[in-house]
Amino acid sequence: MRKTVKYKGVDVVYSHFGSGEVIVLIHGFLEERGMWSHFAAELSGTNRVVCVDLLGQGESSCLGYIHSMRVQAEAVAAVLKQEGINEFQVVGHSMGGYVALELAKINPDKVRGLVLFHSTALPDSEERKLDRERVIKLAQRNKGVYIKAVIPNLFADSLQGKFSEKISELARTANEFPTQGIIANIKGMKDRPSYADLLSKTQFPKLFIHGELDNVISTKDILFQVQSATNTDVALLPEIGHMGHIEAPEKCLNIIKSFCVNN
Repeated sequence: MRKTVKYKGVDVVYSHFGSGEVIVLIHGFLEERGMWSHFAAELSGTNRVVCVDLLGQGESSCLGYIHSMRVQAEAVAAVLKQEGINEFQVVGHSMGGYVALELAKINPDKVRGLVLFHSTALPDSEERKLDRERVIKLAQRNKGVYIKAVIPNLFADSLQGKFSEKISELARTANEFPTQGIIANIKGMKDRPSYADLLSKTQFPKLFIHGELDNVISTKDILFQVQSATNTDVALLPEIGHMGHIEAPEKCLNIIKSFCVNN
C-alpha cells in the first residue's frame, strides 16, 4: 500500500506490507523504495515491512539544498510515527545505512536490530569529500553523464557485463530524480558524522553485509569496525560488489531473514 506523510511541509512517500514485527527497509543513493520489491514480498510473509522513499529520490520531495542524514532520518521517523510504530528492525543499503544509523542514534530504544547492507559507520575521508565536490560539479553540469558514470561502479567489475541491462534500468530510474535532490543527498553524505560510537555503545544486534568485491567500501574498513563494535557480526560475500540485492539476491535475502528472525 502506497502512503504519504508530510515532513516539514513536503511529501515523504512510503509503502507497507504484511503484519507482525516491523522491518524498515531504506534504499541507497540513486535508488528508490522499489529496489526492495522482492525482499519486501518475501519478508512480509512473516513481518510488517515498511519501505520509504528518501527525500529527493523516488516519489519523495526535496527539502532545501542539503539533505543531512538527520533530516533523512527524521523523515523516516515521521513515517513510523504516522504508522504508530514504536519498535522496529532496520535495514539500510549504502546511503540508507547512514540514514539507518542516524535513525538509531535518535531512537536507540526503538531499534531491535540494525543491518548495514553494503554500508559503513565511518565518515567520508578528506579524499572522499574532495571527490564528492567534484561529482557535485559534474552532476550540476550534466546529471545523465554523472549517473551513467557512477552506477556501473556499484557492481563488481567482473559482473558489470552480466548486469548491463539492470545497470541501464537503474540509470533510467535515477535520471527521473531531480538534480536538486541528487546534489542535496551527495552533500548530506559528504557531511555525515562518524557513527562508530553508536556501534560500540548500543546493545541491540547489528550486522554488516559486505561484498568483498565492493568498489565503494573496503573489506578492511568493515572488519575494523566490527572489531571495535558491540554485539555486531559480519557476513562477507566473496563474489559480489555493492549491490547484493541484484548480484546475489537470494543469498542476501536469506541473511537478512535469518538476522530478523533470530533477533
